[in-house]
Formats: sequence, structure tokens, C-alpha cells
Amino acid sequence: MTQDLRNVVHSYDRAREEAHTSEFAASRELPYVNLVNFPFVGEVIAIIPRDVAERFRIVSFMKIGHNVRVASPNPFAQGLAEAMGELGAKLSLTFQPFICSKSSAEYSLTRYDELVAAVTGPAKAQTKEQFAVRISTLKDLKDAIDKVSTTELLETILSGGLSLDATDVHFEPGETAVAIRFRIDGKLVEVIDLPEKTYHLLASRIKTLSHIKLDVKKVAQDGRFTFTVGEQHIDIRVNAVPTAYGETIELRLLTFKNFLSLDQLNVSPDTQKAILDAVSRPEGLVLFTGPTGSGKTTSLYAVLQLLNKPDSKIVTIEDPVEYRIEGIEQVQVNPADGFDFPQALRAVLRQDPNVIMVGEIRDVETAQIAIDAALTGHLVLSTLHTNSAAASFARLLQIGVPKYLLADAISLVVAQRLVRRVCAACGGTGCDVCYQTGFRGRFLIVEHFVPDAQTIELIKREASLSEFEEMFKKLGNRTLLDDGLEKAAQGLTTEEEVRSVA
Repeated sequence: MTQDLRNVVHSYDRAREEAHTSEFAASRELPYVNLVNFPFVGEVIAIIPRDVAERFRIVSFMKIGHNVRVASPNPFAQGLAEAMGELGAKLSLTFQPFICSKSSAEYSLTRYDELVAAVTGPAKAQTKEQFAVRISTLKDLKDAIDKVSTTELLETILSGGLSLDATDVHFEPGETAVAIRFRIDGKLVEVIDLPEKTYHLLASRIKTLSHIKLDVKKVAQDGRFTFTVGEQHIDIRVNAVPTAYGETIELRLLTFKNFLSLDQLNVSPDTQKAILDAVSRPEGLVLFTGPTGSGKTTSLYAVLQLLNKPDSKIVTIEDPVEYRIEGIEQVQVNPADGFDFPQALRAVLRQDPNVIMVGEIRDVETAQIAIDAALTGHLVLSTLHTNSAAASFARLLQIGVPKYLLADAISLVVAQRLVRRVCAACGGTGCDVCYQTGFRGRFLIVEHFVPDAQTIELIKREASLSEFEEMFKKLGNRTLLDDGLEKAAQGLTTEEEVRSVA
């Protein structure tokens, strides 16, 4: 068995393990949690001494006031209740049991020493670059910005943004100063104000690095450059736009930290299995749907990582190419020169690909070519702007895709939203780690729709949106709201957060 095949089998096994664990938890009327890639905090995981954690395969993963959430594959193990009772009495804490898979427990315990050492270990001397990378709060970043020279300012801001998991850096000129804001977990967070003179020097440096014309300030410009921290190389996408108070510049930080697996995205086990089933076939169309900012591109890249093997040719068509991936041919469209999605897709089909990723289906021409490809031996992955999985069928019919093509092509539709994760450091009360928001990090809530004979009949008679949605519910599919509320009940997010997007 090749390593690539082992990886696919492992992904199937993991999805199956989490599904079985979730069912077991429900049968025991205990909450389930998947801790693989959970954002642990050293102070929390250290609550349970290492010897107790190892003996009972139990992990503390979140603390809310005096209540600590703990997870184990077997919370009914002999002696566990007594051990936790003694520890709770000693620390004046109560423990709330969750059930996790064996893989979750093993992953967590392998990180125990590393996380505890980060809290208790001796301080080490750091270079200026290392200090910038290890910024952990907005206050750290503000202090660092105040201390550095103008020539070091850009590196400090970018290093701080990377350390704080910002996806974007905004420089916004105002009447008297220029505001710097980071987008973190989908929300803009104020960082600091810069004097205009300092910003002009900084803007010139950014434009020079990204090959944007310095003397052009009355039209929008785009560019790109690479930023290096230690051994990590980060692509920075730059957009400059003229405003009443000067050029506003937006930097998109394209880091490999954003390359997440389906597990890391917290995709529910049943949807993971549906995705793995669909992409293991040699042909068919798999769609990820949702509004802008719902993580569709992230999901596409998660699937591409799974499929990226030496015996398969993968070509992507994007606008623009965001993340560069070794082993995958990535094509950027250029509509201004006539190289749009339909033309790019026709060209790519002559490249003998196994898998084609189309960044977005925007029109009937792109949709028809993609569907033709899916029906002629290619696996096609793409995204669509709809609010639900069921709405995708109605949307494609609405834009003019022939029903006879659509009925045979679609293997799976996944609708998704990103929701913020309750901060593991404070349990949602607000702290420096989460910038007083109560949230740190994001994950997906999802629903999926695998077309069956009844769905195909609806497609053939060009049914309305309401009919597709009624069929979705009649088949017993879990909705976005159902998935979100289940994860809120597990303490991963809040009901209010779920209802704000689902």
C-alpha cells in the first residue's frame, strides 16, 4: 500500500472513529468533543497532573470560572470518579465530563509537556525577530511598535499579525492619523494609530516590495510580495485604493497556518465521511456553498491536500491564486485580457487533469463546462453562492444549467458557515488572549446534501427552491442550525453566535 493510499485510508478511519464516538456519547447522554487540533491553553491542560492524565487518558480542555471541562474515551473507568473528586476538592473546582475519541486523547496527551512548558519553562533570550513572532496580545504588539524604528515597523506589524492569527491588515487614513486594524476571527480589531508622516514612509515601502507604482495614487493598484520570518515564507497580497484622506492599503496574509484539514475545521464526522466518499470517485461535481467569508476556499484547499498525490494531476482555476501548493498546477484567470473562467476551464481540460478545482461558478457557461467535465471522467470541485445546500440545485437551474446535465453530475453539496470558537483561556468571559471578546479561533458548521432518486426527479421537473428545501428536511438531513446548536451544546461556541450566521 502506498503512503498516499494510507493517508486516504487514515482519513476514512478517523472520520469513522469520530462518528462512532459521537454515537457512543449520545447513547451515554454525555456531550462529545473532538480535541484533535484543539487550541489548548497550558494553564488549563495542566490542571490535571500528568500522571493522572496518562493513567485515565483524560484531558482538561476548557475552564469557565470554577468549572473545568474534561474529556476521556472512557469517563466511566474504574477509579476515575474518585481521582477527579479528590482533585476537585483540593483545587475547589468541579469537573464536567465529555467523551472524546482515543485519537483525540492521544493527540492531547502528546502535547501535554510542550503546553505546560510554555507556561512554566524558563524565559529564553530572543532576537528582535523572534520577539516579534512571539507577540501574544495586542498590548505586546503596541509596545513593540512603540519601540521599533520606522525601518523595522513593517516587519513588526506583519510578525504581530501572524502571531495573533490575523488574516488581513488594514491601514486606514483619517483626518489626523492612520488607523491600523487587524481582521481576527472575521472581526476587525483596532491595533494602533500612526502619524501621517510615518505611514507615508511605510506605504512607500509596501508599494516598493509589491512592485506597485509609487507615483500613482489616484487609481487602485494590486501587488504581492513574500515576507520571511525565520524559515517561514508568507505571501502578502496587497491592494491600494485612493480615498479622501489618502491611500488605504489592505494586506491579505496568506499563510500555511490557513491550510487546515477537515478535522481541524471541526467538520462533523458524517459530513467528513460524505466528502471522503464523494472525492474518492474518479468523476462528479462536489460543491461548497455559502456567502462570502464562510470558508469555502479553505474547505476546497482541505480537500486538495487530501487528493494531492503523485499519481494524480490536479489543476486549479482561481481569481486570484491565493495559496501556492507544491504538486498542483494553479491557473490564474485574467478577465481583462479575455482569459476568464470558461476559457481557462476549456484550456485546462486539454491538460489531461484528474481533478479540477474551479474557484467559483459565476455563470451558466462556467457551470456547463464544469458539469460536462464532471460527466466525462473528471472530479470537479467548486464553490457557489447560496445560503443552503438545497438552494444550490435551484440556483443552477435558475442560471440556465440544463436539467438533464445537472441531474447526473452533482455528487455532493456542502453548505457551510464559519463561527467563532469560545476562548479556551477564559471560557468566554473575555481576556487578553481573545482581546476581551470571549472568542478565539473559528471552525465550520455544515450541512450536506447527497442527491438521491427523489432529488433527481425534482431536478428533472425544475422544482422550486421551497420544494428542494422541503425534500432536504424530509430526508432527515441535519441543517446548519442543527449542527451549530449541537456544537454550542458541546461548549465550542454559543447559541447566539450560531444563530447570527445560520
